[in-house]
Amino acid sequence: MWARTPVIRSLGSIAAVAALLANTGAQAADALVPTKAPLFVAGYSWSGLYVGGHVGAGFSYRNWMLSDGSLAEAGNAVMLGGQIGFNHQVGKWVIGLEGEAAWGNLKDEGVCPDGVNTCWTRQSWLATATGRIGYAFDPALFYLKGGGAFTRADYFKTAPIPSPLDEKGGGFRIGWTAGVGMDYALWNNWSVRLEYDYLDFGSRAFAMNNIATGTFAENATVRLKAHEVKLGLNYLFNPGNFNPIVLPAGQTKQTEPEPQRLGLPAPLDSPPFPTSDWPLGGSQLIGVPDTAVGPLMKWIYDGPNGQAWKDSRIKIYGWAEVGANASTSTQSLAPAGYPIHPNRVELDQFVFHIERLPDTVQKDHVDWGFNVTNVYGLDYRYTIMKGIFSDQLLAKNRTYGYDVPTFYGELYFPQIAEGMNVRVGRYLSVPDIETQMAPGNWLYTHSLLYIFDPFTQMGVVNTVKLNDQWLIQFGAHAGNDVAPWEKTDAKFTPMACVRWTSKDNNDSIYPCINSINNGKYAYDNIQMFVNTWSHKFNDTWNMQTEFYYTYQRDVPSVFGPLPIEPNTSGAFCPPGQITCFAPAWAIVNYQNFKISKTDYFVLRNEYFDDVKGQRTGTQTSYSTHSIGWGHWFNVWGENTGLFRPELRYEHSYNAPAYNLGTRKDQVIVAADVIFLY
Repeated sequence: MWARTPVIRSLGSIAAVAALLANTGAQAADALVPTKAPLFVAGYSWSGLYVGGHVGAGFSYRNWMLSDGSLAEAGNAVMLGGQIGFNHQVGKWVIGLEGEAAWGNLKDEGVCPDGVNTCWTRQSWLATATGRIGYAFDPALFYLKGGGAFTRADYFKTAPIPSPLDEKGGGFRIGWTAGVGMDYALWNNWSVRLEYDYLDFGSRAFAMNNIATGTFAENATVRLKAHEVKLGLNYLFNPGNFNPIVLPAGQTKQTEPEPQRLGLPAPLDSPPFPTSDWPLGGSQLIGVPDTAVGPLMKWIYDGPNGQAWKDSRIKIYGWAEVGANASTSTQSLAPAGYPIHPNRVELDQFVFHIERLPDTVQKDHVDWGFNVTNVYGLDYRYTIMKGIFSDQLLAKNRTYGYDVPTFYGELYFPQIAEGMNVRVGRYLSVPDIETQMAPGNWLYTHSLLYIFDPFTQMGVVNTVKLNDQWLIQFGAHAGNDVAPWEKTDAKFTPMACVRWTSKDNNDSIYPCINSINNGKYAYDNIQMFVNTWSHKFNDTWNMQTEFYYTYQRDVPSVFGPLPIEPNTSGAFCPPGQITCFAPAWAIVNYQNFKISKTDYFVLRNEYFDDVKGQRTGTQTSYSTHSIGWGHWFNVWGENTGLFRPELRYEHSYNAPAYNLGTRKDQVIVAADVIFLY
């Protein structure tokens, strides 16, 4: 992906100060005698007043109780705002006060319990006043915050056309908030921020009054809560924010050599290929140093005090992906993906990462890491998890949306076997050749096999490297694409994998039980058994093959009376059955060829059998065939742009599945451009 440049782990530029002492005693001649003095290392000080702005996503949830029943509605919007605060630092600990406000259209509506009128909320701002406590890990500040929350929410009950019976109620609301975040010092007085806040305004009873006359109409109670995810930029008014930290006299920080890869060498060249290693999900590769540096981090590293940023191993990076397609279909590309609209240009992904990878090369201490990934664009539809901002898709079916497909912490234990990495949080489902993250894919479009398997999971994954050839994984999650707090859908779901590689690393076999529980119908509760085989023929030709079998039990029939989960399909059960067993199986093969240092060529073929139509919505088998080219180019640094044109043909054998069920065949000419930062 990016140009591989060394990441040195020392503290960088250390200014040694030599004090010259004058010998003024009664000696025959004065002399200047050089002696050792303390060394000074730049350390960031968070103390002082700061102001800033932010952009983010706001999600407001309202649960109504009226005299004739209840309803739930939710508004979400892009939020723009600002913050002002003051920090005081004592050692590594930072305490402070902060006020912030953000504005956005959080309006939403739903059908009132009477089935006739519309119940809707007008809410346009959120504000908080909080205390903060944090710990400085230069150049980052990790913090918790809590305090008061404020908003105004006006509630309306209106007829389809203006009516003298229309009602209004609500007003100013006060609640509480709790949040977590990280400030990352870029240079001198500027820092970037990523923050999540939960705001709870409780339940409030109030009168709904007639809009026309102001007279009482009925009593209402509304429970209101909100979430905000924010990306911000702050300016700290502290001219001495790089304070000298004194090391003991004689102590120096030697520049360490770049850590070397342990174990087997990488089988592939990246670039041009999207990755240098065979697929592994749920963990970074143990024994492989983190040496990838994007253009934004390179710019920071080359700036003042860049060595301190290197030492922290915290990185911020991302990309923007824009795609276009032309197709024989005119209404829909489904079940193909990720592009779903024919003959259009789309913003597929805008991604912002903050992460720190554990150091899995060293052997002397337990290390830690974390990852937070923010995605906006069309592709949120393929990362969404029920219970995490999922109303954007499941309730509103919005074309574009926001998601946080990964947020997890990691601990690495070098003392266990050849190393064990423990990941806790929300992570991308394992294992796959393909990934939701655009630069890691061989082609722009995705196989049906990948589109209809799990996207993300929330739980714990343990990855243990037994030796250079064997690796095992085990853990558990709450189910596929469902948050643990979704009581009706979340299920305790174990997982386990084994990965074998040959001694020359030309072959890898990676079988997994990705999800196994009782298998009863729930949101995306497929049971999944999968294997991936990768093989390198020579330095210019490799192939990867993935096969899986999935099923669910007691899936409601599309012809029956039972409800079907949103954004999923029922099964085409035999006549007279209201539920049935719904399996599916698929196989995909990639043939990958290196053309030059910046170019590669791909052939992809697959077969997908949706036995009961539960995965794709059509009871049929499919084949898809794609040919594509990847070309890396320079934008604001080496290999910071990727262009991927592609030709795709697909066919459904048993029923028309394309163009909203009107065609058995579909041809797509597509391309995307990715700009990495």
